[in-house]
This record gives sequence, C-alpha cells and structure tokens, in this order.
Amino acid sequence: MVTRAGTLLLVASGLLALGGRTLGLVELYVLATAGALAVVIAVVRLAVLRPQITVRRTVRPARVHVGAPARVELELVATGRRSTPVLTLVDPVGDRPGARLHLASLAPGRAARAAYRLPTRHRGEIPVGPLAAEVTDPFGLARRSHVVAERVPLIVLPHVDPIAPLHQPAGSEPLSGQEGRPGMGRSGDEFHALRPYVVGDDLRRVHWPMSARTDDDLVVRQDDEPRQGRLTVVLDVNKQRSGAEGFERMVSAAASIASAHWRRGDIVRLLCSDGRDTGWVTGQVAFENLLEVLAVAHRVPTGNVGRVLGRTDAGTDTVVTVVGDLLDAEVAVLPGRRAARTGRRAGLTVVRFVDTRTPRATVARVVEGVRVIDVPPTRAFATTWSDAVAPARRPRTRSRA
Repeated sequence: MVTRAGTLLLVASGLLALGGRTLGLVELYVLATAGALAVVIAVVRLAVLRPQITVRRTVRPARVHVGAPARVELELVATGRRSTPVLTLVDPVGDRPGARLHLASLAPGRAARAAYRLPTRHRGEIPVGPLAAEVTDPFGLARRSHVVAERVPLIVLPHVDPIAPLHQPAGSEPLSGQEGRPGMGRSGDEFHALRPYVVGDDLRRVHWPMSARTDDDLVVRQDDEPRQGRLTVVLDVNKQRSGAEGFERMVSAAASIASAHWRRGDIVRLLCSDGRDTGWVTGQVAFENLLEVLAVAHRVPTGNVGRVLGRTDAGTDTVVTVVGDLLDAEVAVLPGRRAARTGRRAGLTVVRFVDTRTPRATVARVVEGVRVIDVPPTRAFATTWSDAVAPARRPRTRSRA
C-alpha cells in the first residue's frame, strides 16, 4: 500500500512531468521518472519481502472481572536466515486501534518480548487482534501489513460485590420446605445427636465422656449436614424497563447474588427474560460459563419476566428476580406465574432497580406476598442488599454436647 508520502511523491512527479511537457525541459521529465520509479520499487520490494517471524500471543487472564488487570504478552522469534526488518506491530482491541509496538531488527534465532495492558472498564467479550506486522520501506513510500496472529477473545465478567446470600430455607433439594435428616457418618457444622459407633467412623468423632457411661458401645457425635440449597436468578433484559447504566447495575447485582450463593455451596441457575437458560450449575467451569452469559448479556426490545418465572421448577428453594422499574401491580402478578407451573408462591424475591432518585422509606417491603428490595440509582446495590437481608439472617448458635 502506498503511504501518504508515496502519494505526494506521485502527485509531485505528475506535476513535474506536466511542467516538462509545457516548458520543454528534459530535466523535469527525469525528476518525474525518478520519483515515480522510487514508489514502484518500494511497492515491489515490499510485495516480495515477508518478515520471517513466529509470534506467540497470550491473554492473561482470559477471563477477568470489571476493573481487574489484564494484559497481552507477546513473544516473537526470528525464524529466517536474515535479520528481520524494522517492524510495527498493530493489535486492535475491540473497536479501538489498540496497541502499536515498534520492534527493532532481530538477528536470526533471536527473540523479543513485549506486553501491554487491556482495558477492562466495561463488561463484555472484547476481541483482541488480529495482530499485524507492518513493514515500511526505508523512505516511507509504501507499507505492507502481514497477519501474524489471529483474533483471540477477552471476557470481561461483571463486577461482583461481596454480599451475603439469602437465608437458607428449611429442607434440601429436591424436597424443599421439608426438614431432612442428615446422612449417617457425615459431619456438618452444628451438633445434632449422639449415636452408636459403626465401623468406618472417624475416631475423632467419638464422644468419650458419654462412651464412658455406657457399658459396651462407643458413642459418636453426629452433626447436622449443611443443606445444599437451590437458587434461580432471573434477569430482566427488556430495554423498556431499564436504561444502559441501570442495566449494568442489574447485571452486576445478578452476578453478585449468584456468586454469594455459589460460595455457600448452593446450586444456582440463571434465566434471562429473552429465553437464555444456563441450567443447573454444579461445577466451577459451569459457574464461570454462567458469569460469561452475564458478561455478554444485553437489552432486547421484548422480554417477559412472568413467562420465564413459569419455567422455574418446584425444586427451587429461592428465586431472585432482578428487574428494572416495574410497577407494584406488575410485581404482584409474578407469584401467580410461578405458581401456575410449580404450585409454589413462596421463596420469591424481587430486586427492583427504580429510576426515581428519591429514596423509599424502606428498601425492603412485601408486595402481595413478594419480597421486594428497591435499589435507587443514588445507592449502592451492596449496601441496599445488606440492609434488606441482614435483619432476616439469624446468627447461628452452636449447641454443646
């Protein structure tokens, strides 16, 4: 490709040729021919000159939360018999020009390393590359670009606030609402009862004072097994109920709620009002994929939260719906949509991001049996969530045997 300097030289050569024809001066013809020939030689030289280099590019880490550091690491090795020309490496990032790195000539077999940081201010999938090596002739008359590394993605996950999970209801999956009995031989956090020793029990669980009072058998301390709850997070992606800034806060809230329950050991599931469903997440890789779905979530013209709530199953202990500025009348019909399929109306919490900048008298209230947590734009979600959830959480007490 002819550069700007090469274009100007061609224009000047044309003017010189025109002047030579008008004035009848052979010298002007010679200068015009020399200028045009210089551009042609530069283009032909770059057409046959290809930099012999091998590039290894790594994005570290490949997934990162909003605001966390991420960088691209480059390692270039000269693989040809001759030294490489001076190169300019261009690596686009998203819709931006990206990084421009100037690389000096490398002798055969020599390596060079470089790195640069990536922007992580906004969530989403950011394409990095393709990486191109630009070669320019010594006079800057022509330039040619060669792709030396393909495009790779950087996934910027939503911001996650360190919040507490909702209070865990009695029971376990799949019989939510019924008090279960812990399995024999399993240990938990709280004392439950004493039972006779069976082969295979950990001797550290033997209750020696009580065993001394019995005639023959040892007595083992049995604790309550921690319950594994099920949480479904429903995200409203209808653009009619939230602006761009408010939707980013909603996505961050959904990620924070899911992460809080995941850290506690719950099984989680994500549903979006446009129909996307991650299914029940039971492994770390699957949970990272859930966060990736939130990373690329975007608003759509339509989306029915009530219809999505009808897809939740009866085994779900808790459903948290993250919505925009929904009216109280619209919130009141949500339990009926869930009950139509599961037969359950309880266990539904609505986190509503309201547009009004006037704080409500209470951040948490009950609308037709639905627990509603209002998050105004002037208040952080983590603070609002903590104020609403903390009163419902009771401190755990340990019984002593």
